[in-house]
Amino acid sequence: MIDGFEKFLELIRPINSYDDTNHPETPDYSNINSWAAHPDIDGYQFFTPDPNLEVKKKDNDVDVFYIHPTGCFEKTWNSDMSKDHSTYERTEIMLSNQITPFNDSCNIYAPEYRQATYFSYFAKNSDGTKAHDLAFKDILNSFNYFIENFNDDRPFIIMSHSQGALHAQRLVSKYIQNTKLQNKMICAYIIGYIIPDKDYEILFPNIQKTTKFNDTSTIISWCTVAEGYKRPRERTMLWKPTGWDIVHMDQKIYSVNPFSWTDSNDWFSPPNYHSSIITKADNYDFANRFSNSHSGAKKSIQYSSTQKFLARVNSVTGLLEAKGPLVDRYKKIRYFNGDLHSYDVMLFWGCLRKNIKDRINAFI
Repeated sequence: MIDGFEKFLELIRPINSYDDTNHPETPDYSNINSWAAHPDIDGYQFFTPDPNLEVKKKDNDVDVFYIHPTGCFEKTWNSDMSKDHSTYERTEIMLSNQITPFNDSCNIYAPEYRQATYFSYFAKNSDGTKAHDLAFKDILNSFNYFIENFNDDRPFIIMSHSQGALHAQRLVSKYIQNTKLQNKMICAYIIGYIIPDKDYEILFPNIQKTTKFNDTSTIISWCTVAEGYKRPRERTMLWKPTGWDIVHMDQKIYSVNPFSWTDSNDWFSPPNYHSSIITKADNYDFANRFSNSHSGAKKSIQYSSTQKFLARVNSVTGLLEAKGPLVDRYKKIRYFNGDLHSYDVMLFWGCLRKNIKDRINAFI
């Protein structure tokens, strides 16, 4: 498996070094086409698994700013944001299964950005962090444009996953924390990228960890795995106020359980508003990382036919562990290794949809 993964990385390794690469043009966020989601774009963010669920596309009292994960497996350091490319198709899929919990309560804004390629996390030199610096430049520019032109002084939520969560850590830590914007931030869901427990106060000295379902002005995070899964002693990049650092993946991280909104080590059953979803598509291979063009496949989200599983926060690793019939189904997927990273939001779709409203109500 390791040899196969190393071969895969070689196939997506950027051709040139970062400094020797011609990078995509800076996006113009006054152009609505630079946004993956916007209240005036009728897109994947408005999908629901049930046609009877309410969707309110605009004129909500709260905004959400969503930073999507990595969908770029190109042999260059940063995506060019082309909407006829497979990279953008993956962005659309992420909109459908990660930001849709917000579509009955928030005005949804999601910038498309020059995301760093997946290979960036495995670069042995500074090329990877430079690619993320370029991606973050777009995140910061789009967030500032959002605040100045779209937000109209409304309360807002930050939602992010994986690469998006890495950028959200930096955005919240440096550009929201200790500013007037912090008073408007209901919460930040920073999901699927490690927040080392020992570094939490370095990143967020003035933002408390969440301890219950309706905390506000707080950070919510989790990284989901099957019961017993342990992260290998690999290293990954982490932004800190002092700059980039390379940290071990297997250290204890900050997490909460969306079934309880606590960090309890006890196993929790899903609440009555729980629902897990799946993404469906006709003639689309979700595992294909080498396609170049947008397939045009019709997609939807649906409730998983199996809903039952338990979840807890492992007191040693901080990982959100899951076990039960639904997790057993994922174990049958080819190459499944125990990490449920891709399903961090889909597993807890209904709980997140409810929690968003709970925190909004507590804030307003």
